[in-house]
Amino acid sequence: MFKKLPTILVALLILVVILLMMCAFQVRFTEAAVVTRLDKVKKVIGPSEAGFHWKYPWPIDRVHRYDARLRSFETEFRQIGTSDQKTVILTAYAQWRISDARRFLESVGREDAAAKKIRDLLENQVSIVLRTHPLSQLVNTDPQQMQFSEIEHAFLTGIQGPANDNYGIQVVSVGIKRLGLPESVTREVFSRMKEDRQREIKELTAEGESIAKQIRSDAEEKSKRIMARAEAYAKTIEGQGDAQAATYYEVFARNPQLSDFLKKLETVQRIFEAGQITLVLDAAKIAPFDLIREATKTHATASDMVAKEPAAASEPPKQTSTPEKK
Repeated sequence: MFKKLPTILVALLILVVILLMMCAFQVRFTEAAVVTRLDKVKKVIGPSEAGFHWKYPWPIDRVHRYDARLRSFETEFRQIGTSDQKTVILTAYAQWRISDARRFLESVGREDAAAKKIRDLLENQVSIVLRTHPLSQLVNTDPQQMQFSEIEHAFLTGIQGPANDNYGIQVVSVGIKRLGLPESVTREVFSRMKEDRQREIKELTAEGESIAKQIRSDAEEKSKRIMARAEAYAKTIEGQGDAQAATYYEVFARNPQLSDFLKKLETVQRIFEAGQITLVLDAAKIAPFDLIREATKTHATASDMVAKEPAAASEPPKQTSTPEKK
């Protein structure tokens, strides 16, 4: 009896472990669990109640576990029409999580079936929303006409309520992942973009011409004011010059020879200032070069006088002799 005691204890221990495994279960913080008793919901355990829990062994109680983390789903490429009878090819995405495990179990059951439910809701809502928006709100060179955020918000509000009420699924965000255009639509889009650019070029050109015209007008007005001031100032200077010249005219009228002399002298100065020149003229006959001739004669006479004075100084004085008286 005592020899079989260790075997019995080991068997009891194994039995206890098996019973614990059948009656105890663990819920992770990333999971939500639903405990059913004879296919009726007995208990719902959320991520906030993670840890060990007890239940009756199978087949009395069953534990249905669901991943409560955020998941992503995207649709396939589909051709969808817009309100202006254009066709676009797009892929939409949705981020979702299981928020009500009990409702999810009753309406969906398996996690792999949830993707189909979300896809049907999303594709239906995308078709409904895009039929109310033109293509220009999806593809446009003007950022102010783009309404991507409004369209994606319409996707989200359209599927949030049905997904939560019918399937216990919380849709967190919805958006357009990829957007494509058929070849025919692409040509139309490029043509419209080109027209928009041409219109923008015309508007900018017209605006530039208007600004340039205003600048030219202002410049002409300023130029006229400056010219008027300059002409008035010039007339003032001219009047002052005439007044000063009148005084000289009186002097010249009293002494015509002085006037002629100054005119000749001024002409000679201008000729010499013109550059290196060679003149062969009769200075005695052509005015005003007679001044040069007279100046040369005067210089020559002065030179002769200077030359004679040293010669006279170098001659010894003559001695006069007187007869001696005896």
